[in-house]
Amino acid sequence: MSGAKLASISFPCLALVFLLVGVIAHTPAEPEPEPLPPQAFDRALAEYYVKAQCWQCHTVSSLRDDLTTEFGEQASGARAMGPDLAGVGNHFAADWHAAHFWQPDSVVAGSQMPAQRQLFDKSGQLSDLGQGVVRFLLSLKTPSRINKPWPDGRHSAKAGDAARGQDLFVRECSGCHGREGHGDGPAARFFKTVRPPAKLADGELITLREGERPLDTIYTNITNGLPGTGMPSFGNRLSDADRADVAAYVLKISGK
Repeated sequence: MSGAKLASISFPCLALVFLLVGVIAHTPAEPEPEPLPPQAFDRALAEYYVKAQCWQCHTVSSLRDDLTTEFGEQASGARAMGPDLAGVGNHFAADWHAAHFWQPDSVVAGSQMPAQRQLFDKSGQLSDLGQGVVRFLLSLKTPSRINKPWPDGRHSAKAGDAARGQDLFVRECSGCHGREGHGDGPAARFFKTVRPPAKLADGELITLREGERPLDTIYTNITNGLPGTGMPSFGNRLSDADRADVAAYVLKISGK
């Protein structure tokens, strides 16, 4: 092949290379995430967490260095298989944690966590160790980049399938609200310092807003949860369609 032909072929190729390099060079980089505020470390509270051996399954990414320094590498969850606990203090009430320790799958459907009955005394109340672990969890206010934040704001529900929602309700919600929606699930007895699970089948709805469709109120509460109560967010656990189906079923049994 002649030099002229080579030049005619190579020049466009080089031009394409330079064009691509220019595009890449001028593509704006992803903004660096802002650093999270430091999580306050309370050694006395952390000691409850370590004594209860929660680190065997969990991490607390916001306190990894502190836990390692004070209690050793294992305490930071070196071989953890469960979820990271950073930020849980913003979401779950103390009573929810008590119910979770006693019967994990009553508040988290399908949970593989074993019951933590060693954290209770003979009367079925949280022991000093159990109360200490709960106080530690409530202190974890700094979120983690590992966990998705809970949704917020108001949401509008699409039309849902109440029949399918009933099956989801029994699986996901009956641990607190009861299979028939009368607020008598196995976890309900633990809610003493916060509002007990709503008796949905008796028309008891939480934060029903004036001028808002009851269906949207129910859907929003399922999506966002109600921080500071026993009601967690299902926004990252159930799909939009699943939440719409559950909302349709709750609306049906509520008589609203």
